[in-house]
Amino acid sequence: MYDIVGTGTVLTSCVAFWLFNKFLDDNSEPVKVPEKYSGYTKCKWRNVMGSILHAVLVSMVGFYCVFRSPEYMSERVTTHTTLGEVNICITIGYLVYDAFDLIRFQGVYSTWPILTHHCCLYLLGFGCIMYHQQLVAYALMGSMIETNSIFLHGRQLLLMYGFSKDSLIYKINNAFNIFTYITFRLIGGSIMLLVFLPADYDKMSSFWFVVFTLAILTLVVINVILFYRLIRSDFIAKDYRSSNIMLSPKQAEKTAIKET
Repeated sequence: MYDIVGTGTVLTSCVAFWLFNKFLDDNSEPVKVPEKYSGYTKCKWRNVMGSILHAVLVSMVGFYCVFRSPEYMSERVTTHTTLGEVNICITIGYLVYDAFDLIRFQGVYSTWPILTHHCCLYLLGFGCIMYHQQLVAYALMGSMIETNSIFLHGRQLLLMYGFSKDSLIYKINNAFNIFTYITFRLIGGSIMLLVFLPADYDKMSSFWFVVFTLAILTLVVINVILFYRLIRSDFIAKDYRSSNIMLSPKQAEKTAIKET
C-alpha cells in the first residue's frame, strides 16, 4: 500500500490532526481550556488532547485488526492487511504533524527526547514497515500499547485541570494507568523483545532483526525509567509529603536533607 494511497492517508492524517488542533485553538466551548494553559502554553494542553485522540483511535483499530486477522500473531513477519496499513499511516501522519507542532511552539531543545522518539523509533520504523510491507504485526502491537497512553495522558490532563491526586477520578484513572502500563508497555514490550523477535529470527534479515531488537529494547528501557518516575511521583513522593505533615518546617527540612 506504500503508494499514492498510503501517501494520501499519511497526508490526510496530518491535515485531520491539524484541523483538530485548530478547532481547539479557535473554540473555548465545548472543551474548556484550563485557566493556567489559556495563554501561550495552550499548545501543551492542545498537544495532550491530540495525543489522547490518536491513542484512542489507533489502539482500537489495532485491536480490531488483530482480532479480525489472528494470523497477525502467528505469521508476524509476512501478514499485512489494508486496514492494518491504514492504521500505521494514521500514526505516521500524526507523528509528522506532532513533531512539527512541538518544534513550532515548544522548540527543539525542550522537546528533543520526544522528537528523537518520534523520528528514530516510529517514523523510521513505521516508514520502513510500510515500504517493505513486512512486520506490520509489530507496528500493530505498538498501536495496541497506545491503550496505556489514553490513561497516561489522561493523568496529565487531570493535573492540568487542577484535580487533586487524592480525588476519586484521579485515583480511578491512576489505577487504569498503572494496570495498562504494566500490561502493555512493560509485559507487552518484553514479550515482543524476548519471545516474538527470537521466534521470528529466521524469517527476517539480520539487519532488520538488529534494528527492531535495538528499537524495542530502547522503548522497554525508556518505559521502565518512566514507570519509576510515575511511581515516585504518585506514590513515593505522596507518602513522603504525608509523613511530614505533622512535622514542623524545620523538622521536615532536616528529614529531607537526611533522606537525600
